[in-house]
Amino acid sequence: MAILGAHNLQLHYSDIEIFSEVTLQIDASSRIGIVGPNGSGKTSLINILLGQQNFDKGSIFVTEGLNIGYVPQMALTQDTGTLRDHIMQTFADIIALESQIETSAANIQNSTLEQRTKAENHYANLVDQYERLGGYDYHNLADRVVEGIGLKPEILNTRVSDASGGERTRAALAAALLTNPDLLILDEPTNYLDIKGLEWLEDFLNKFQNAFSVISHDRYFLDRVAKEIWDLDAGRLTQYKGNYSKYKDQKFEALKHLHREYEKQQSYIRREQSFISRYHAGQRSKEARGRARRLNKIKQIEVPKDQDTMHILLQPAERSGETVLQTNGLVIGYSERQ
Repeated sequence: MAILGAHNLQLHYSDIEIFSEVTLQIDASSRIGIVGPNGSGKTSLINILLGQQNFDKGSIFVTEGLNIGYVPQMALTQDTGTLRDHIMQTFADIIALESQIETSAANIQNSTLEQRTKAENHYANLVDQYERLGGYDYHNLADRVVEGIGLKPEILNTRVSDASGGERTRAALAAALLTNPDLLILDEPTNYLDIKGLEWLEDFLNKFQNAFSVISHDRYFLDRVAKEIWDLDAGRLTQYKGNYSKYKDQKFEALKHLHREYEKQQSYIRREQSFISRYHAGQRSKEARGRARRLNKIKQIEVPKDQDTMHILLQPAERSGETVLQTNGLVIGYSERQ
């Protein structure tokens, strides 16, 4: 059953097309890996589906009441307080109930005989609600998740503004996982996880009962958790069944077929253009004009451009010493943030 979908989405930045004709569907048990070159629009697509970004054309369907947990690449940049505060915001309803239960218990002690039955019923209702929300186990649950993703207890008291990008991302990931969302969306979650944290996340996702979608460049991670791959490349979204390795095989075969069809079409176009050029005037000009009209109506096959490959030549040293890599004037940033 579809819980979220989109039809013919189109997005431009100024006069540059980011993607178009994007149609997709996420089911209640989908396990999706999203791949594509940097700048292809993966994060923009997610933001559109979340209602956080406008788009030019198309439509989106979201199941009413759908609970989505989202962890962006740059997490908690505007947050205040400590990492612990952010994580525990997940249990705001339970924490509020604790205060209400405490007040209700005091009211029973201070109530008259006539008021006591009503006060006790109110207290019992609050306790039932507290139990249904997992009030007796939420501290243990939070501890298990925090430990799993590799956040040490002493780090939780760090203010968000003083925490590293990795610590903020892990805290955001913990908060998202603790909501037990219907759909979990993770944007490059493996960037800040060590081996232990990565293994824990793989195990968690493989046991996760609901839908998830993960943007990642980590092919080994996607091999272990994804059941379908969405490839956003050259402005088009193509969906493949299977994990990353199966996707690569399918894409390779699809590209081979596309190139064959492209060459066949180009050969036909060259022949027709040669005929039109040769007979545009004279006895066969009518036939040439007819061929020109048909040629103009052809939807030409497009083949994706080859991606640039980085080539780095590092001269070997006889002995490295303590400094194994040194940079000068290095600037690191994301988007407009240096």
